[in-house]
Amino acid sequence: MALSPVTRRYRRYKMQRAASAAVAQALQRAPNILGMAKHRRIQVVARRIAACAASTTIKLLTPPGDASRIVYRNKRRCRVGLCMPCARVRAKEANQRIAVRLDAILAEAPQNRFIFLTVTSRNRSVAEVANMLADHERALNRFWRSNEIARAITGHVTGIEIALRGSNDAREAGVHSHTVAAVHPDYFDRKADLYLSQRRLVHLWRRALRADYNPICHVTAVPAGDNVRASLRECVKYAVAPHKLFERGNAKTVDPLVALYLADALYKRRLIRFGGVFATTRRYRAAKAMAAKPSNP
Repeated sequence: MALSPVTRRYRRYKMQRAASAAVAQALQRAPNILGMAKHRRIQVVARRIAACAASTTIKLLTPPGDASRIVYRNKRRCRVGLCMPCARVRAKEANQRIAVRLDAILAEAPQNRFIFLTVTSRNRSVAEVANMLADHERALNRFWRSNEIARAITGHVTGIEIALRGSNDAREAGVHSHTVAAVHPDYFDRKADLYLSQRRLVHLWRRALRADYNPICHVTAVPAGDNVRASLRECVKYAVAPHKLFERGNAKTVDPLVALYLADALYKRRLIRFGGVFATTRRYRAAKAMAAKPSNP
């Protein structure tokens, strides 16, 4: 029997809360291998996540004669990158802000076209996840500054994500990013010499990543409208998939070392980036609103 969308969302919320509680317990058991200063910081983070998970209440109510609804309350949000309920709320808020920017962009230039781009890097040990994030961020900066990309793309929203892979004995991590990019109006016109094939994008990303292999790079055109908004939600959904945190074959515990390396890597790190028209739209709207205000006599 298929579950209703409300029931599926209710179960997903419960899993996110369980993942946060398991992460807090794992961080409390994490060994002191990163130095005393970081160890104390991680313990503070663990207490904040535990308090956040404990104060979160999720109820599924079905009033007589009315549709089922979820009552979700949390008065002590920790806002930690590894707290899944906080990550969901943060993604919702980011989507709302980006939607306002997107509406402003389409109002100014309805002819804008968009692409959805995913770029990856090779898996490495989970102990190297902080270095992997730093390498990926530097590669993205070089990628967006390259001449061919700068000519073809007028703005982007990029979200970086960590994918946990491997077995319980050898956990690995892979860093990749999803991007919704606004392209030049003549991007899909072959005569304009702006179009970048997937093979060319692989070459540009390999050069930016400074890798000795061809990384996976996937690009698709995104029709305007609700498809762009759905792609934006994919960009800012979470830093780590909650179900991937649990140990293989055990849906209740998280490896302390995995939680430790992830918490250290995500500490005060911003994984959502804006560029081009997506970065300037907010400032442009603010300046336009100020200019429209009547001056005091």
